[in-house]
Amino acid sequence: MFNRLLSHIDNKTIQNVSIKTRNLITGGLDQRIYFHHIPKCGGTSLNRALQSCYVKWSLWESGTVVNLNSGASWESAQVLFDKALPPDTVDDSAVMQLREELLFYFMSLGHVHYLSGHFPFSSRAHQHYGSKFGFITVLRDPVDRWISSYFYNNYRQSASYRKIAIDIEDYIESPLGKSQGYEYAKFLGGVARDGNFMSSKFVECAKANLHKFRLIGFLDDMDAFKSQFAEIYGTPLRLKTLNKRPEKEKVLNKVIDENMMATIKEICRADIEIYEYALAHFK
Repeated sequence: MFNRLLSHIDNKTIQNVSIKTRNLITGGLDQRIYFHHIPKCGGTSLNRALQSCYVKWSLWESGTVVNLNSGASWESAQVLFDKALPPDTVDDSAVMQLREELLFYFMSLGHVHYLSGHFPFSSRAHQHYGSKFGFITVLRDPVDRWISSYFYNNYRQSASYRKIAIDIEDYIESPLGKSQGYEYAKFLGGVARDGNFMSSKFVECAKANLHKFRLIGFLDDMDAFKSQFAEIYGTPLRLKTLNKRPEKEKVLNKVIDENMMATIKEICRADIEIYEYALAHFK
């Protein structure tokens, strides 16, 4: 009977039990972390690993971990700002403003020790809470990120707020596709209250804001990130295999010819500039 019971317990459940027990014995991580999760930069797997440093058996202590619900913030912004936001919208400044306010709220809660989500970078939040939270982020090659974002929103996205249905040839020419080349400028440059984050101003602000992070990782070298994390926080980061690229996405890459790739690189020129700056200063 005991063996039958064990057969119904999946590996994820066993892993959660192991993590909570370990943190109960070791005490878990005391230092607070804010994980600035830029979309499609391998953050889902990293987020799980970072959370595992905090979760324990106590129900109260489980509240120390907070993740932004992106879909709920999108829906809330439409109601609060009385603004329709279709999935292919470029100007989602209402959402980003609301998320900045939520960032302040979560950081002000004394019991929150770990916070993550698709928040915009906020210099005000860093000024007020940077001494309490270590700001962490991970970057990815902008062209790879752009392709992955298209694939995810077109084929795998379950939430309706960013679900699209468009051929990649049309996506490249679309306003949304072109705006995705400024994703680092958008998420690192600060809140564009007028919706215009596609400018040199936000590129320069993004580069300056990178210096406010305690730790910056790069998706193509997560071993270095784990080593730096252990050095800073005094505990190993149990980061297992990152989410593998689906076969359909690999097939999509074969569809992209040299001309299309050249166009995508041109679209991503702003994010490439930010990424190369980060490589030069933080890798």
